[in-house]
Amino acid sequence: MSNGYLREDWDDYAMAFQGIMPSMMLQLNQAVADRMGGDVIDFGCGAAKIAPFILEKTSVRSYTGLDYAPEMVTRARWMLAQFPGKPCVILEGKIEEARLGCHDSALSINSYYAWENPLRALSCIFRALRENGTFVLATPNPLIDMPALLKASERELIAHPYWQRFREQNLAFCGNGTARFIEMDELIAQVRSVGFRVAEAHQKLYMGGLNFLHLEK
Repeated sequence: MSNGYLREDWDDYAMAFQGIMPSMMLQLNQAVADRMGGDVIDFGCGAAKIAPFILEKTSVRSYTGLDYAPEMVTRARWMLAQFPGKPCVILEGKIEEARLGCHDSALSINSYYAWENPLRALSCIFRALRENGTFVLATPNPLIDMPALLKASERELIAHPYWQRFREQNLAFCGNGTARFIEMDELIAQVRSVGFRVAEAHQKLYMGGLNFLHLEK
């Protein structure tokens, strides 16, 4: 079954997404990166804005990003070229169709809500991890208040040349009627059904509008 998010929409968003890092996104990226180690894979990596945070960790050996939007892939590859030193690769494709090796850590930030088949995607992520591997999943819940989040970020970004595009696109993505803004309890049930153990679960970020799960295989 298809959802209401088109690959072209993500391509149109790529430039603004890569160019803007609100403080709340910075906080999220740091929290996720702190839980990564070994060979890391990023599902729905977008422009790989989190990659510099991950690659600076001494415990990280390599970074692999996977995204379905060609323009995001192009910008992610540019991003990684700015931070040479560790093995990195960006793959283009869907989670369910990608050929993935084994990794020690995985992450997915603000991607789940646009997945066509979450359980199938979660199963693929589970199989891509080594035993005792770590997976951090961060995705909006029904309490997400995008206008309030954007208003808070506007104070620091209003003069940025990409701000208006960033603002408009985020409002559109959040207003998409097919968005899977899932309750924490339901999300926990899903990840457990494919085999993950829950090490940590909270809604402290994005003004309570984000489910943050630290999972283990």
